[in-house]
Amino acid sequence: MPKINGTNISEAEFTTMQEKATAFICMRAFKDNIKFNKVEDIINDKDTKNGLEEVFKYQGKKLLEFELPIKTKSVEDRWINTFYLQQKKLLAEFSDARFTVFNRDGGFMQFMIDLIRDKFGISRKDSWNPADIWLIKEPRVFRQKIQKELEGPKGTQTIKELNAIMRSMFKKREVVGISLKLISGQQARYEEINVSESFFQKLENMEGNFNFRVSKIILKLGLKPQSKDQFSTQDTVIFLKDKFKDVAKFQLKGNTTSRLANLKFEGTEIGASAARLGKAPLNLVEKLSTLYDRDLYNSKTKANGNYPTNIIEFKKREKEFKDMFNRVSKNSLVKDIGAKNEEQFCNNMYGVFEGREPHIANAKLMQLYFIDKLLKLKESDQNEYLTDLLFIAQKKGNKVFDFGPFGKLY
Repeated sequence: MPKINGTNISEAEFTTMQEKATAFICMRAFKDNIKFNKVEDIINDKDTKNGLEEVFKYQGKKLLEFELPIKTKSVEDRWINTFYLQQKKLLAEFSDARFTVFNRDGGFMQFMIDLIRDKFGISRKDSWNPADIWLIKEPRVFRQKIQKELEGPKGTQTIKELNAIMRSMFKKREVVGISLKLISGQQARYEEINVSESFFQKLENMEGNFNFRVSKIILKLGLKPQSKDQFSTQDTVIFLKDKFKDVAKFQLKGNTTSRLANLKFEGTEIGASAARLGKAPLNLVEKLSTLYDRDLYNSKTKANGNYPTNIIEFKKREKEFKDMFNRVSKNSLVKDIGAKNEEQFCNNMYGVFEGREPHIANAKLMQLYFIDKLLKLKESDQNEYLTDLLFIAQKKGNKVFDFGPFGKLY
């Protein structure tokens, strides 16, 4: 739980405030036609300042102070700069738009949540479209249009049909979903995802910025210094590169670190922003994996109960995991493995299984299995699989699922 200016607040609650603030600033810039030519203009406009303070009110008090001068490198500095750069970039990208509604909660957002759940059985909206806010020209008109296009009993329409409607509205600047990230550079960047046919073709052909290769894999099976029962890390990290440098990484780690859990696959951009790219929905990881090796990740091999959960179970399958260790440790892509031979690997496993966090040993075995299977694929398949996995985490493309259109502001 982060502490903001001395106040404890959950990450989810603070993220909600950030997204509401962006929607509010966009409303002031687009609908109310307030000109923010510099960061200070946001605070100097009394109604905008009061609106931000209301958004960032927590437990009856101000969470952030929007007063001039803003302290450099403070929480306020980071976020007021982000709001300024966001609205500046969106005004440039959508100069011809006539948005009237800037929605984050309820309203159109709830309409879309209910629609994809009731029509397509998708319980988490972000698994289809990670838009945090919606910029809408006439919400009632377009709700009715979407409903009319998808008339009929459940099962008679497809998510592809919905996405075709949403893409058309996006291109016409009628309904635009925006995914938001903290702006860390001097300017905001903007990218349209799943909007044009050329975008899908580039993904399919792995052209330009959509062609990645495995750079290295950090699978640490050594223990912390002076420790007999804790691994040096809880995760495994797969790095991807373009022609010149590392551009992204995948973290494989338990969904929770306090008990037995299945793995999550979370992507992060490498560079100035170091932005999280999202978690790959596990049902889609399973679907993608079947295109390469059915045993790589399926309903059985993804389950933590399919791997040893204690030292007795591990000893029964020791040779199986020794063989995995020997194959993986000899691969040139694997770095920092931290165990010099199979004996040390087993001793480390014994120590962690008998220590305070035996569930971490279980997670490490899941990671070892996945990396072993991954490295058995031929090189071109490894690269294509991990590139596709990165796209799934970012909700890009339509190879295994037809993701919705959105703009990425970062």
